[in-house]
Amino acid sequence: MIKNFKFKIKNSIIVLLIFVLAITLRLYGLNWDSGQHLHPDERFLTMVTNDIKLPTSIFEYFDNKISPLNPYNYPSYQFFVYGTFPVFITKYLSVLFNLDNYENIVLVGRSLSVIFDSLNIFLLYFLAQKLFSKKSKLVFLPSILYATTVLPIQLSHFYAVDTFLSTFILATFIFMVYDKFYFAAITFGLALACKISALYFAPIIGLFLLLNFIKNKKYFALIRLSVICALLSFVVFHLFQPYIFDGVFKINSQFIDNIKQLQSMSTPSIYFPPSIQWLSKTKLLFPLQNIFFWGLGIPLSLGFVILTIINFRKIFRYKYVALAFIWVVFLILYQGSTLTPTMRYFLPIYPFILFVFGYLSKFIKQTVYFILIIVFHFIYGFSFLNIYSHNHARVDASDWIYQNISPQSTITNEYWDDPLPLPIQNFFSNIYHQVTLSPYDSDTPQKIDKLYSQIDSADYIIMSSNRLWASIPLVPKLYPFTSKYYQDLFSGKINYSKILEINSYPGFNLPFIKNCYYFGPTNMPHNSSWFVKINCLYPGIYFRDDTAEEAFSVYDHPKVLIFRNNK
Repeated sequence: MIKNFKFKIKNSIIVLLIFVLAITLRLYGLNWDSGQHLHPDERFLTMVTNDIKLPTSIFEYFDNKISPLNPYNYPSYQFFVYGTFPVFITKYLSVLFNLDNYENIVLVGRSLSVIFDSLNIFLLYFLAQKLFSKKSKLVFLPSILYATTVLPIQLSHFYAVDTFLSTFILATFIFMVYDKFYFAAITFGLALACKISALYFAPIIGLFLLLNFIKNKKYFALIRLSVICALLSFVVFHLFQPYIFDGVFKINSQFIDNIKQLQSMSTPSIYFPPSIQWLSKTKLLFPLQNIFFWGLGIPLSLGFVILTIINFRKIFRYKYVALAFIWVVFLILYQGSTLTPTMRYFLPIYPFILFVFGYLSKFIKQTVYFILIIVFHFIYGFSFLNIYSHNHARVDASDWIYQNISPQSTITNEYWDDPLPLPIQNFFSNIYHQVTLSPYDSDTPQKIDKLYSQIDSADYIIMSSNRLWASIPLVPKLYPFTSKYYQDLFSGKINYSKILEINSYPGFNLPFIKNCYYFGPTNMPHNSSWFVKINCLYPGIYFRDDTAEEAFSVYDHPKVLIFRNNK
């Protein structure tokens, strides 16, 4: 008994240390944009959270028409499709700690994102205990891998709903594994209140219940439990996302209209700038590419794929592993086949991938292969912290602009991207003549004439990210003139010269070397080899992620380019 107690204490200390590691990696560089609010979704949620007010009574809370917590009661937020649980808890804590203002709410939201995502460390440990002996070191493997996986680290730095959703889905699965179905119903209701897409997990819940009861032919018990759990989830969902309803059961027509509008934005026939990047991408293949190379990383992805192929049948030896694997495959196939399979939509499968990998890893016969996978996974995970180790590229670029571009100069920025320079200390962008270019507009001779007229009269072209130039040239049939404009600009055929490039990549800053060594491909039309050695602000060795999905880089580590007119 004493040995058992000591072992429990030892395991508790280890998992607590992994949790501390996860928290540390996610808190590192939390104010990554120096208070500039450079993530558009986060910026919107911050504005909503700042404007809504806490209700004075429970009756006011549930009254859609008068509740000060209801975003629809504010003219600026007639389009709102986010879950409200993360917004409500962020608002409440901001008020509680006297941080209820635009500058601090975003940090409260990011901190909560860190906490919720880090809770997965404990959840994965509890899940792994169902497979491994408590004396096995593999019981900690899913937790330590999740702590150091890139996409969860990145998304924890944002005030958004994805980390909340992912944690509640994993909690739902674990409660089912431990036969705590009522608790599972509660956490699933909370998942729905974070994001309505939690419904995708419902088939897994149904399959779990079916497998759990059909073996013993307890059909009545299955029906009774299913009804009670469904009602409990509905009550929790209604409690924390009340404004999606108009009454008890009727869905708010405004929410339905918002969802339809959101879906239409992903239709190729509808013009919506952020969707341009998807037009050149292959469904299923591109999201898999993002998971493999960037979200999970090559070492772990390669290990997972190889182990899955070799040990495919063994996955179905255990119900929990099989269901976790089915969830991974289901979400990849479904979400990956949609028109906008952005990386954050796949976050809910990451803990499950690591759980399945933890199980499959016990079949690795060569220890050296296992060690190599883990070591290189750690290297990639820690390399990502580089982007939070120094100023945001737009902040550095803004400082450079104020120091090197004369006031009253004419500078251009691109529509739908954050304009530079940002306000820094006592410097403001109004000291320059600013012109907005509109490359996203439909390609016509008139548009191109205007574009060239604007740049002819400008002194500098400023691109605050790769959002436009990395997506438009990939659809030359839609943008023949604009694609040529970018190609000519980057190749020097237009009377402009590139004078500044500031980027931030996963890697390691090494002050004892003089140059930056970049590995990996980059975007069209910005052509270069797989390996480049150049002068830069932060010398070191870096892995270029230019070919990843747009949202992976343009928020927290964009590439800023500045061109000067040679006139």
